[in-house]
Amino acid sequence: RAKGAAVLLGPTVNLPRSPLGGRNFESYSEDPLLSARCAVGYIRGLQGGGVSACVKHLICNDVEFRRMQVSAEVSERALRELYLVPFEAAVKEAGVWAVMSAYNKLNGVYCSESTCLLSKILKGELGFQGLVMS
Repeated sequence: RAKGAAVLLGPTVNLPRSPLGGRNFESYSEDPLLSARCAVGYIRGLQGGGVSACVKHLICNDVEFRRMQVSAEVSERALRELYLVPFEAAVKEAGVWAVMSAYNKLNGVYCSESTCLLSKILKGELGFQGLVMS
């Protein structure tokens, strides 16, 4: 707030799956429940001070090498039981104001272009009504 910021691009709630990930230090944990708990507290504190949180990167963004070309091939079960857990908590429990989509593809479709991910799941199932940015 002191710097006049309206949006903080964080927290990062991706689940690091390899120690080779160049941005693993930005994430809370490889445990989806721990990541969710940390994110909820962080978002509530930040937004309580009048600055929007932007939870990122929706979804399965866990590699740096060729991240704009790679496609994360993830089953529906793993997506819902692991990767979506922190995002769901950020939306439903913390009331996050913004979400950043990932650069990568999910099952062959760019996350920022996925009607299933952004409209059906994020806005439909999770009830997100805020800003989505890429």
